[in-house]
Amino acid sequence: MFMFSCGDTLVHEIIVFQEEYRSWFVGQTVQEDGSLYLTTRVDPIFLVLPYLIKAEKKGKLMTSDQLVIDDDFPECNRLLSCTGLNELHHVCDIKGDDDLKAYRYNKDKTLLWLKLKVTKLADRLQEKRINVSSGAAAASYVKSLKTEAGSKDDCIRYAHGMVSDYLNEEVSQELQEYLGIQNLQDATPVSEPPTKKAKLVEKVDPEENYYSTPTGKSGSQKPKKESVAQKKLKQVDKSGMKNIASFFSPKVKKEAK
Repeated sequence: MFMFSCGDTLVHEIIVFQEEYRSWFVGQTVQEDGSLYLTTRVDPIFLVLPYLIKAEKKGKLMTSDQLVIDDDFPECNRLLSCTGLNELHHVCDIKGDDDLKAYRYNKDKTLLWLKLKVTKLADRLQEKRINVSSGAAAASYVKSLKTEAGSKDDCIRYAHGMVSDYLNEEVSQELQEYLGIQNLQDATPVSEPPTKKAKLVEKVDPEENYYSTPTGKSGSQKPKKESVAQKKLKQVDKSGMKNIASFFSPKVKKEAK
């Protein structure tokens, strides 16, 4: 959403900050809608750029009043009164004199102009030490607690994303290639040191018996200590008792005489 200043000399973007649980205390009343509305100035060339690209695809030179016509947004012709449009030569070729000027979109000029915008914004982000990491809250512009600011490449990538909010997908992709920004999914991952200790190798029994004597006989081993139950079992008189295995052995049939 955009709004014009008095006299249509400036154009502003309206940014709405909303949270689920937020209200305003106004006097003795409580306003349920706690939204916060912020306005920021916008370069009007960003808003005129789509009309220039559309006209260029038709291969025509057009005057400004012919360019900025939109049935869906009839108030867009108010952009022609903005003071920033005197810089249109940065994004298009101009033919004619002061009385009658015709404009045609120039891709090379536009990419150079956008590069300057991105570079200036990236320098500002680095100067203010804005956290531009992947986990940063972009909407709140959280300052980094680290002593070192983000790298230049990270700030360029972040600034490109911010500027791309005002561009169509085609121009944003062209600008990315022009700036030499690599996609994050295509970037080579940087190896990081392990954060955890490696697991110990499971104990493996040796293949050879190192307790055996040179003659091949096993060395003397200490007898295992018997439990109390085992000692009592030895004291029981087992005479006349059958081995438990005998109950499971097959019975032998007697041959008939």
